[in-house]
Amino acid sequence: MADKSLASRLNQQLALQEQNLVDNGIGGRRAPTGEQKWRDVDPKLWAEVIPLRGDEALKLGVQRSTQLYRVTVRARSAPIVTSQRLVWRGIALNIRSAPPSTDGQIQVLTCESGGPG
Repeated sequence: MADKSLASRLNQQLALQEQNLVDNGIGGRRAPTGEQKWRDVDPKLWAEVIPLRGDEALKLGVQRSTQLYRVTVRARSAPIVTSQRLVWRGIALNIRSAPPSTDGQIQVLTCESGGPG
């Protein structure tokens, strides 16, 4: 059986977002008045999303269900970084690792849902 082409593997549409924060004047950062905390960088990013494993995590005394995903996207001129997040089917995926592309074609991300964010 032949391997699937990259175009056929990237069959899920996600939104790439970055934090929308400005200085609050007293040393912190906040979302601008009347705007959301996250803003779209690319609202139509095609990717391959593979769920890896689920887990129960205890963080700050709160137990949460978490799910890890491997997300493959086409390499971009501005690479995806861990300060950004992906939204897939209404689920926020926090990017845990985003190594640079090794072949110039794809970038493989490790993402987690169920965490704070």
